[in-house]
Amino acid sequence: MKRIQKLLAAAAVLLLLAGCAAPRAAGEITALSPDGETVALHTFSQSAFLDGPVERIGLYARGKREKSRPKPVEFRWDGADGEATVRISEQADMADAQVFTAEGGSLDVYNLKIGTTYYWTVSAGGETSRVYTFSTEDEAPRNLYIDGVTNARDLGGRQTADGRRVRQGMLYRCGRLNVSDVDYVEIEITPAGAETMLETLGVRTEIDVRMGENHENGTLTASPLGDTVQYIHCPMAWDGEMLADNREQIARVFSVLAKEENYPVFLHCNIGTDRTGMLSFFVNALLGVPQEALYRDYLFSNFGDIGGKRPLENLTESDYYAAIQASPGETLAEKTYNCLVANGVAAEDLDALRRILLEPAA
Repeated sequence: MKRIQKLLAAAAVLLLLAGCAAPRAAGEITALSPDGETVALHTFSQSAFLDGPVERIGLYARGKREKSRPKPVEFRWDGADGEATVRISEQADMADAQVFTAEGGSLDVYNLKIGTTYYWTVSAGGETSRVYTFSTEDEAPRNLYIDGVTNARDLGGRQTADGRRVRQGMLYRCGRLNVSDVDYVEIEITPAGAETMLETLGVRTEIDVRMGENHENGTLTASPLGDTVQYIHCPMAWDGEMLADNREQIARVFSVLAKEENYPVFLHCNIGTDRTGMLSFFVNALLGVPQEALYRDYLFSNFGDIGGKRPLENLTESDYYAAIQASPGETLAEKTYNCLVANGVAAEDLDALRRILLEPAA
């Protein structure tokens, strides 16, 4: 009898607590996360490398497995049965929002910008949640998940030595989109990857620096992304003297990057490490990104499936690095500018690139 009385008393307490709790209104959709927090975009091993000495890259990545993709942001909500629509925007009024559909009360989203405040809502059954907000961690690189492509990231997002920032969403680097070293075109980027490049990243121009005469570019004559993307082939030789052997092609690449109508642009070679690494180093050094950050960006390619480790010596012992260091100038940016001009790049192209890719000073 006493046991029954205790059970009844416990049940009464639970009913009382339930009555005191504020019930969710019928049809109300509530976000569970993210709500007000700062979210990480890098995996554990990526963050460990970025936060530690550059010499320890081999502890986290050796270029033999696909580990270059970012960590997704997980969106979770309650109160929506069946299919829901999630909208994510950089604007508080939800203008120009990315739109996703999902079921089950959760959604993983990749490729958000670093150091950015976002706003989001979820809708279902004619009801829409209030606007929620969160921020992304401000740690470069903004590495990307493009299905069928390895070693992809945004050259933007980094702070410059003078306190400015390189614009995100303008210039990307990655590995190839089609099979190399064959005499036929075989596309490797998947339809989902192509949708990411076209819809999420808004790509307009592809710069392919693989060789053509030996079919390194797989006899490609147009972008695998379709006829809305212009394909610019700038074949670069690679035998260890990348600057000396490719002055004309480097000048051509910078002439493309000097025209705002070509953006967003992505550039690549075979695995997006050596020739792509040279061009990426030139661009961000020119823009004023500190040398330590450039080292870290070069080594980040080891998180991609690139056929083996790329040590920092491949950069620091290259002819283009030596040419920059030997050029006149007080800063790395000045040295890079003078080096490129001395090797045939038009000064007006470099000035235009800086105007396009640098955010205004605060």
